Amino acid sequence: MGVITSESEHISPVSAARLYKAIVLDASNVFPKALPNFIKSAETLEGDGGPGTIKKLTLAEGLGYVKHHVDAIDTENFVYNYSVIEGSALTEPLEKICYEYKLVPTPEGGCIVKSASNTTPKGMNSLQKNT
Repeated sequence: MGVITSESEHISPVSAARLYKAIVLDASNVFPKALPNFIKSAETLEGDGGPGTIKKLTLAEGLGYVKHHVDAIDTENFVYNYSVIEGSALTEPLEKICYEYKLVPTPEGGCIVKSASNTTPKGMNSLQKNT
């Protein structure tokens, strides 16, 4: 089994700047309020929010938690990349899940939310990934 890639696009009536601020820069405050039945809390464990930062989402009872590592953040171009490094989303046989979000402004004032994920099973080395 190789790396599994998934991509999607969604149209939002919310501007790229406002949505990026909510889901990336203010996520610790917004997510528990916007999704109270799914996310119990969100916190930064290490770092200042930039690359290298470790964040933790504590999910609703019985769902566990997810820790992720911020890989890249580009506030000018509304890009956010992170990798799930620990928690209930990282079950056997998964080694890691990497996400990239890019918000593209539209002429109407909203944005297109482009997302991509790469799921890597355990035991894959870099040579296998490139074939």
